[in-house]
Amino acid sequence: MSDSNPGKTTADAGLRFTGSIRKAFATLLAFLVLGVVTIPVVIAQLEIYLRKEPVPLVRPLNNVNDSLGDWRRARDDDGKMLPDTQFGAEMIEGLGTSLYLDRMIESKGRKINLHVAFYTGMIDDVPHVPERCWDANGLSMSIPPMIHDLDLDIDDASFEGSPVNRATGEPYPRVMVDDIGGEVPVHLPVGRPRITVTQFDPNDRTPKLKQVGGYFFIANGRMAPSAKDVRMLAFDPSERYAYYCKVQLTYVSSLRNGDDSDAVVQEFLEIAEDLLPELLPEVMKCLPDWPEIEARMSEGTA
Repeated sequence: MSDSNPGKTTADAGLRFTGSIRKAFATLLAFLVLGVVTIPVVIAQLEIYLRKEPVPLVRPLNNVNDSLGDWRRARDDDGKMLPDTQFGAEMIEGLGTSLYLDRMIESKGRKINLHVAFYTGMIDDVPHVPERCWDANGLSMSIPPMIHDLDLDIDDASFEGSPVNRATGEPYPRVMVDDIGGEVPVHLPVGRPRITVTQFDPNDRTPKLKQVGGYFFIANGRMAPSAKDVRMLAFDPSERYAYYCKVQLTYVSSLRNGDDSDAVVQEFLEIAEDLLPELLPEVMKCLPDWPEIEARMSEGTA
């Protein structure tokens, strides 16, 4: 059957919908404009902070004491103390921060690398961790990342008169730490002390040689064992400010005949439990005092 209006084209037929399309477009545009205006207002009223404000270090990280209980800054073959590692521009760019401490320490013939990196005023991102970096550098993973509980016995830690964490209600442990001019009070982070540990084989020709990396984070006054936990703590929408700090220990040792495959990991955990009660207060001496920030936010002065 032929068309009753042979002069009408397909393009002309589409013009019938022009009015409705314009109306729908105008409605959609109105919703978008309304959203642009109202969403920031709603976010502000609900005290939701999508962009975190930075908080500075109290002291540079190299203020961590050279002496940490039985652990000391490592020395070279001539008996001279090894300086802290200074990264080049490319390494700092990869690290994502210029606020770091990288130091070799030793005790009773054992050496361990201490690495602390501080982040604030950042986007939702978490720094490098051994299971990603070492694998990318060609090391073979022999034990996958596992989270271990730590038993940390910190001398003279007190809860008397201590403020509580706003998110959890846990009181902050408080210790006195040596500083220039005398002792200063330092609040320790709240939360279970746990550490993520991964073992790699750094050299295929020496299969008994093992490299173990263990790390945890301190984020907004709380401890976190993984990158996922850091995102939950440091990027809490209700927090106006945010920081996080990665504390990483790297230990290299060899399996002895008859050792289990995780013997170096177990040795590493013993080292961590020996070192961290001395190290943690020193690191917290440098980090922002989160209870003070929480107090200022509660008073509306921050």
